[in-house]
Amino acid sequence: MRSSTATRDITGTEDGGPSDITARDRSAAGRRGHRDQLDARHPAAFATAAASIASFLVGMDVLIVNVALPTIARDLGGDMAVQQWVVDGYSLLFAALLLLCGNLADRWGAKHVFVAGATLFAAASLFSSFAWSMAVLVAGRCLLGVASALILPASMSLINEANPDPRRRAWALALWGAGGASASAVGPLLGGLLTPIHWSLVFAINVPFCLLVLLLTLRVAPSPRRPKPFDWVGQTLALTGFVLFIAGVIEIGALGVGSPLAWGLTVGGGLTLAAFVRSQARVATPMMPLGLFRVRGMRVALMIGFVMIFNWYGMVFISTMFLQNDRGMGALAAGLVFVPSSFVTIGGNIVGGRIITARGSRFSITLGLSIMIAGFLFEFLYPAPIPVWAIATGLSVVGFGAAITTPAAAGVVLASVETAQAGIASAMFNTFRQVGGAVGVAVFGVVATFLPTLTLALRAVFLASAVLLGLILAYELACWRER
Repeated sequence: MRSSTATRDITGTEDGGPSDITARDRSAAGRRGHRDQLDARHPAAFATAAASIASFLVGMDVLIVNVALPTIARDLGGDMAVQQWVVDGYSLLFAALLLLCGNLADRWGAKHVFVAGATLFAAASLFSSFAWSMAVLVAGRCLLGVASALILPASMSLINEANPDPRRRAWALALWGAGGASASAVGPLLGGLLTPIHWSLVFAINVPFCLLVLLLTLRVAPSPRRPKPFDWVGQTLALTGFVLFIAGVIEIGALGVGSPLAWGLTVGGGLTLAAFVRSQARVATPMMPLGLFRVRGMRVALMIGFVMIFNWYGMVFISTMFLQNDRGMGALAAGLVFVPSSFVTIGGNIVGGRIITARGSRFSITLGLSIMIAGFLFEFLYPAPIPVWAIATGLSVVGFGAAITTPAAAGVVLASVETAQAGIASAMFNTFRQVGGAVGVAVFGVVATFLPTLTLALRAVFLASAVLLGLILAYELACWRER
């Protein structure tokens, strides 16, 4: 009986025969294939999600503190200069360290640097939430600036590594941009909700976001390491130059154009940065390969990044002054004027991803810049007195155009270099943006002091922004024609 059963099993006349085994094998193979396809997509999805949340976190930390600053000052003390360094300490080290951190991302691997940045961001946020004096809080904010510099270029490198297909990369960069854009809407609102409970929560709220980012990175593939000699001279000159130059620009905005200290810092920083550029041409393994500036797409993207943020930060700065001083609006009411543009910008990033996929980066950049110019001209040409709704509308139009342009420009940066240079290229792009923002606030602040009314200053900002973007658009179109 046993032999007969065995025979039947082998010949397939009972359960377990070849026909059933084949069916089960096919089903298992199908499940494995589907699982393999999902696993192939998951690392890219996790990398994009982690990078986008980190982009949101970096952007939110700039804005959420502004709302809480008066309450913090009442609790911890400190004059206006100290309060300014709560904001500027973050911005200064963030911008000054971007090149160094982008270089580290290429050397040590983007994932390692990204995880280090997120970990430091969580620790610095916790440290800041327990600050017992303004000096301690400024130190915590400086650490947050270091963490942000580690995170931002590495986040773009992670997206580049996880999304080799240009279409998927365009969508990933659109989501990354939407993360940063949503911070401008959520930051002030979240700050307004948390500050009445206790100001420390505006820092503590970062910790769960950081933990989520770190959990997502567990499923991200390791990044390649590319060890090479360290350019100590270049790193030192770059860090010193950016710290001096950005500190000088900040002080010009705070102390005025006649301050010898501010100009001494700015000129000293400029000379140090010139020495840095000169040193890069003389070393075998430069920190910032000058050959990247010979790539036409890279040059266009860097100029776009600088001018866009130069205009945007300057416009927001002067618009806020106009709304509070000329219109008599409170800080919260003035902040709400910017909320529609924030939500429009989020939508613009998503639409921008579709446009890049359908028409390419060149078309997206041209369209985005044109929309921004239209928004600035609308603001400039609107008859006086400029109503609040017109400012909100113009901000929204400009924000929509910027949201289409930014992921396209970031895509051009990544497409212009090899994967091994994605970190330093991303750092260069973001450094130009951060420096542009600092210079924009200082320059337009000086313009406001020389003009008799804030209304004239506002119109000057709108006109200058439209002209600068028009020049960039003309240069971009000329470059594309040459190719």
